[in-house]
Amino acid sequence: MDKSKALEIALVEWTASLKSRDRSRKSVRPNFEELFQKWKDLDGSFDDLYETLLPKAIKAHLPVPSVARSMYKSIKQKAALDKTEKEFIEEWNHSIEAAGTEAFFEFFPATTADHDPEPKTFGAMSATEYRAQRRYADQFPTLDTTELVKQWREQKEYNLDVETVLDDVLGDK
Repeated sequence: MDKSKALEIALVEWTASLKSRDRSRKSVRPNFEELFQKWKDLDGSFDDLYETLLPKAIKAHLPVPSVARSMYKSIKQKAALDKTEKEFIEEWNHSIEAAGTEAFFEFFPATTADHDPEPKTFGAMSATEYRAQRRYADQFPTLDTTELVKQWREQKEYNLDVETVLDDVLGDK
């Protein structure tokens, strides 16, 4: 099975599971994140998904008109709502679209500027990343802790056994 077919099947499977899922406001993002993780596991890319499958996923998560209408009527009865039904439904749909799109860009960044293709030679950093981090760190003065320890030991105003406290701080005891 080719990759595009596998990605499409994952979307169909996720869409079918939405019927039995919690689709409240707090669950919108986790629902999308589950789909996007599945797509990531299938080696989906931004180019594979953004224009074709993402809009389908967002549309699948939108409430059907009858549910949206009944939710509007229910909320309007319980609280003073200063929006029309159309405005309420549009705002609801927009919030779902925004949550899905935001989660999508976290899983599949649009730009590759953050992705360094060089091999990781310094722990989890490439040579370019290491040099950039080193340049940043070198902007700050180096703290000479030996002078601080010396000043601390010379303090006479505290009646402490400095060596014992220093050993405890350093974990020797």
